[in-house]
Parts: sequence; C-alpha cells; structure tokens
Amino acid sequence: MPSLRELQQLAYRAIVLDEDAPSLVGPRDARFTTARLGVYRNNARENFHKTLAVTYPVVQRLVGELCFRGLARSYMRDFPSRSGNLGHFGAELATLLDICYRDTAFGYLADVARLEWAVAEAETAADALPFDLLHLTGVPADDYAGLRFALRAPVRLLSSLFPVFTIWEANQSADVRPVALNKGPEHVLVTRRASGVQLHRLDTGTFAFARSLADGESLADACGAGEAATADFDAATALKTLTQLEVLAGFRLPADEVE
Repeated sequence: MPSLRELQQLAYRAIVLDEDAPSLVGPRDARFTTARLGVYRNNARENFHKTLAVTYPVVQRLVGELCFRGLARSYMRDFPSRSGNLGHFGAELATLLDICYRDTAFGYLADVARLEWAVAEAETAADALPFDLLHLTGVPADDYAGLRFALRAPVRLLSSLFPVFTIWEANQSADVRPVALNKGPEHVLVTRRASGVQLHRLDTGTFAFARSLADGESLADACGAGEAATADFDAATALKTLTQLEVLAGFRLPADEVE
C-alpha cells in the first residue's frame, strides 16, 4: 500500500505530467479512476494554458490558438509547475521556443517571449522612488567617474537581433501590421511607472550604457560601454534619458565601496 506522499506524487505525475498511474488503484477501479484523473488533468491543462495565454498574448497571436495550445501542453510536460502559485509559471517559455524554432524562420518568437516575460516581471516587481538628478549636486566632481547607480526593481533590459519592440507594438491593436524581420536589432527598456508598465526602444549607445549600469559597473565604465557601442554616444543625454524614464533608484559613492 503506497504512503500518502507516494500517492500524492503519483497523482501529480498522472495529472500534470500526463503519465499512467497504475499504482493509484486496484485493477477493478482503474477504469473509473482513469476517468476521474482525466477531469483533473483537463482542468489543470486548461489552467496552465490560460496562465500562459495571459502572460504571452503576442506569442499566442503570432502562432495562432491551435499551435499555442500545443506549445502550452509541451511546456506543461517539459517545464511542469512545482508550486501552487502560478505567478512564476511560464518563465522558461522562451527556452521551449528556442528548442522548437531555433534556426528557422520563426526564431524571433523566443525573443518576443523574453520581452513578454520581462513585462510580466515588471508588473509584479517591488517598487522604489525614482531618482532625481539633483541628488548629484552634492557629489564632488572627482567622484563622478566612480559612481555606481542602482536601477529600480521593475526595470528590465532586452536586446534582440530581431525587431522585437516593433513586433510587440504591432500586436497591441486589433489590426496587425506586418513587420519586416530584416529591420534589424532592437534594444528595449521595460519599466513600471505610475501609469503602469511601459516599453521604450533605446538606441544602441544608451542601451549599452544602461546595461553596464545594471551590471553594477561604474559610471566611467558605463560611458565606455556606450562609446564602444556607437561613435556618437553622449553620456549626459543617456543619463538624462534614464532619469526621465524613472529607471534609476539611487547611487553609491566610491567611498562607499566595500574593500
């Protein structure tokens, strides 16, 4: 006779992983229990599908309802939920799309999924007051190069070889506008402000600058990253842009660094 824990594990595998569970019942009751498990399995499958659909509306629109249902079922099997909280369910959809469509004409789908997951994370991330450039007035000029800025928790940065921002934007209205995939790379900033989650397309230099700051590098190194990315990079303009978009949360002085 299996223990309660073993029964729970068998039921989980039967419902979530769609596996046979002959040990759950005796042969006489197998037919009825299989039918009952089918009800739970269908409910679970529908819940997981709806969760993915809410998180990835653009991906669903791009591939179509039937294909998306197939992807949801594959995702449920290959990346099963380990929690009763579905808030993090769907984090690896981009990985599944990479596996399915890498080196095909649909290779862009994985980056679209990454962008939509960034939106989902920004919606629920903790918040902090935005940074005001006036806070820099008390910093000695000699310390500017060593400043390290912190980004607000809802901020996400995504760079893609595909025009993912344009694809996402084109699918926000009822009438879908075709997007040329050879339009080139795009760099996207996702953030949450008082009015809600916002997406902004950044130029190459500003994105490299922001990415460097997000990685904890100094202002001098971030400026170097921006200059390496594009010849016409202007650090003051990039810093002003990030401040206006309420990306920054604060900074540390060089003297605050831990040895």
